[in-house]
Amino acid sequence: MSSVISLNCRYEYPGGFELAAAFEMGAGITALFGPSGSGKTTILSLIAGLLHPSEGTIRIANQTVTDTKKKVLVPPEQRRVGFLFQDHALFPHLRVKRNIEYGARRRSSEAIPLKSLIETLELRDLLQRYPGSLSGGQQQRVALARALASGPSVLLLDEPLTSVEADLRDRIADFIEQVVNEHRIPVLLVSHNRPFVDRLASRVIEIENGRLLPKAD
Repeated sequence: MSSVISLNCRYEYPGGFELAAAFEMGAGITALFGPSGSGKTTILSLIAGLLHPSEGTIRIANQTVTDTKKKVLVPPEQRRVGFLFQDHALFPHLRVKRNIEYGARRRSSEAIPLKSLIETLELRDLLQRYPGSLSGGQQQRVALARALASGPSVLLLDEPLTSVEADLRDRIADFIEQVVNEHRIPVLLVSHNRPFVDRLASRVIEIENGRLLPKAD
């Protein structure tokens, strides 16, 4: 397997809880599946550079971005990671178009054309609106467009269905599949929704109490 992400880290939380995880992922969609509080979002934050491990290494697309022994710590903005936060994290004072353009400010040569991104995610009629006027599903699509706009090496999705209306969940899953299939962007997906994971993921990594569970035979 050609690794898109290679992670071997330990992270100590205030209060004594500890995450210890080691895995590699390749192309397609990989899911981190487990109950709330098991360490899933922490792993995404470590990969994105928003948290720093107590010790360990992380490689993204053959680049070492974290190595505690060698004191390597590449800043988040230089990691070519698209991160879709659970709460969307859209800028409320910027219209949809400006939110997407913010994600494109460090576009790589491999970035998806913005016009294609807007068409794929059906955002053309929303470009002049503010995030506060959008439904949860619409905000999710805008946040996904912003995360993809820079042309990331990998896309991190943190519970992408949490605030989405029930009747839109299948459509959001369709959008994710379409983007991955058309543009071949590897995805690391965090969820505790097993049907969603089973539908999208080609590989599932289970985690509980800060530890990865062994693969079932």
